[in-house]
Amino acid sequence: MAQSLIDLLRETHPDAIVSTPGHRGDEVVVVRREQLVDVCRFLKEDPRTDLKLLAQIAGVDLLTYATEATGGGALASIEVPAYDLERKRPVEPRYQVAYNLGSVVKKHRLRLRLELRSDDMKIPTVTGIWRTADWWERYIYDMFGVEFVGHPNLTRIMMYPEFQGFPLRKDYPVRKRQPLVPELDFPDLVRGPGPGPGGAGVPMSQTHVGRANVDPDAYD
Repeated sequence: MAQSLIDLLRETHPDAIVSTPGHRGDEVVVVRREQLVDVCRFLKEDPRTDLKLLAQIAGVDLLTYATEATGGGALASIEVPAYDLERKRPVEPRYQVAYNLGSVVKKHRLRLRLELRSDDMKIPTVTGIWRTADWWERYIYDMFGVEFVGHPNLTRIMMYPEFQGFPLRKDYPVRKRQPLVPELDFPDLVRGPGPGPGGAGVPMSQTHVGRANVDPDAYD
């Protein structure tokens, strides 16, 4: 089924397709960045495709992948040894961003992929097409540093705002230390069922949450 979708894209958007690599039925369409939004809107809205489900947006760092520098010599599976960084030329385009799309009605799926150079990390947002792209794009931005142009709130989603670097890049050191930041004091807290942050029976004013600003009459 994926091949029929690729053939349809070749007919409707011939200039948007860079290549169509595949492996054992896992078909991929590499598209040009400038036409990503048009292709995505077509795949979602055209009744022949009906790819209304954006299951995932994934990021890949191919740093030194072509030279197999990420083998057993690394400190961890996500880190490239300093020796390899100094002596082996990294592959370009270095990054890939993949959009895994599916159709619940037609029971088919397709993967779109963009390739990015390390000196040009910008992609147009698709939040106007799939609402779920909002958090996926924030995740890729947070972990890889890809900038999604036009995103309504492109801020970190896993790391805290002061975090330095991008943890899923291959050259991010496993033992990297982050600078200390001041403890935040929350002016308010929305509580749901169950015990507060201090545990059962611990007054809210005695916990680490907003000691100076929490009204004990309202929360204790």
